[in-house]
Amino acid sequence: MSARPREAFADGRVFLAKIQRLARAAQLVNSSLDFDAVVQDALDLAMELSGAERGVLMLREHRRIAATRDFSGLDPSESTEAAVPAVVERVFETKEPLFTGDDVPSESRNAADSIVALHSRSMACVPLCVRDEIIAVIYLESRVIPGIFRPADRELLILFAHQAALAIHTARHLDFQDRLLETIANGVITLDGARHITSFNRAAETTFGVGARQMRGAGITALAALIPAFPELIDTFYSSGGVLLRAEVGAHRPDGTALTMQLRFTPLDGSEGKGVAIVVTDVTEQRRLEEAHAAELAHKQAIQASFSRYLAPHVVQSLVDDPQSVRLGGERCRATMVFADIRGFTSLAATLEPERVSEILNAYFEEAVRIVFEHDGLLDKFYGDGVMAVFGPPRPRPDDAERAVAAAQRLRDVVHGELAKRLAYPLAISIGLASGEVVAGHFGSQRRMDYTVIGDAVNLAQGLQSASPAGGLYLDEATYLAARPNGQFHRIAARVKGRGELVPVYALLAEDTLEELKTPNERALE
Repeated sequence: MSARPREAFADGRVFLAKIQRLARAAQLVNSSLDFDAVVQDALDLAMELSGAERGVLMLREHRRIAATRDFSGLDPSESTEAAVPAVVERVFETKEPLFTGDDVPSESRNAADSIVALHSRSMACVPLCVRDEIIAVIYLESRVIPGIFRPADRELLILFAHQAALAIHTARHLDFQDRLLETIANGVITLDGARHITSFNRAAETTFGVGARQMRGAGITALAALIPAFPELIDTFYSSGGVLLRAEVGAHRPDGTALTMQLRFTPLDGSEGKGVAIVVTDVTEQRRLEEAHAAELAHKQAIQASFSRYLAPHVVQSLVDDPQSVRLGGERCRATMVFADIRGFTSLAATLEPERVSEILNAYFEEAVRIVFEHDGLLDKFYGDGVMAVFGPPRPRPDDAERAVAAAQRLRDVVHGELAKRLAYPLAISIGLASGEVVAGHFGSQRRMDYTVIGDAVNLAQGLQSASPAGGLYLDEATYLAARPNGQFHRIAARVKGRGELVPVYALLAEDTLEELKTPNERALE
């Protein structure tokens, strides 16, 4: 065999070896998704393919050097970095590779001269393009071996540059996506069309206490172990056509810690079919606080309801809103007072068992309180078998007298009718009403006080109740004129305890009682 065929054979073997190295290089550079690792691998493999001693990989954005490598062993002060920018900039502009021996444009001549002056024997600068857009360049050089970038090697290097560009573009896209996901406070999980987990951001790791490496690439069973309802939810998502889906479900960490999660499913279109992005919001603490707040509110309402049985409702509300607001003292205002008392209760108590007396008394009080509250009155107090109610304080209204009279009439009808039938025992009550100026407020001591009203109108209302016969309803003139009530009210004169003269009264009475009242002391007024 002649020398020339042997050389050609050797060259063929060398070229085949380089092709194999190119294939292996392409496989290696695409084996990682970590951006920093991909760019360093791309530079290292380019140097291995070419035999260069020194290399730089520079990104287009801000001309940032993403990777460097130097195997020359020369003094760093002799670096050619000062000449690199001019050559690299030319490649960024033209998107064309540049090798030693190529025609260098005049604007880059100084850079090329610098390379020669620094004894660079071989130089190559190759663009990395994706869809005709340059994203980076690889600069390579050798100070030892001249002409290492032969035409065949140049083609291999250019082919490798295309592979490296795709790998860097993909890694950068995924790196940007991962960085973006890491900035999101909520957990984000993505699944591809085959329902495999493609991303599991840091917030999801923190929420579930599971590492992303463990979850990426896994199927939905890995999520079902954390969110038992997940398989049903993902089936619902796809069966509905992949529309937006929201749900709040229970979940747990591997250590058994219970969680409450809000999940939002959003469709993702990918090369393997329709995927899904799941935004995970941990509302465990929020729900716990809401439950605690609801329990505290229910407890407060229960206490308030209990105290309302002993104190005026507005006093209880004042204590709840501002415990320091309740102070001794009062203010003047106009009010209508209602006194209602069971007639003959002492005799009743003497003839019945105590339990029966208690039953009757409580039934009467229950109806009295209900009616007072229905007419927006204030229950002032119970006294023996009597009830005192006030219409006006703490917030007087123009219709106080009307509501007071309506409540008194309703109480009279219920006690003498419905309640008597229910208890199977006849009850008779007398009611007195009076209107006038009073002082309303908190009276007593710092240790024990009551909210009540004091004034002449209070005494008059109580006196009218005492003067009223069983089944009777007495109004003073001020109340009658303010309320103008319906019903057969008779204007009479009544003797009221503590008053020297007869008091004009408007009375609502049974017919058989009216005639009995026409005596020298209580007679109809013309």
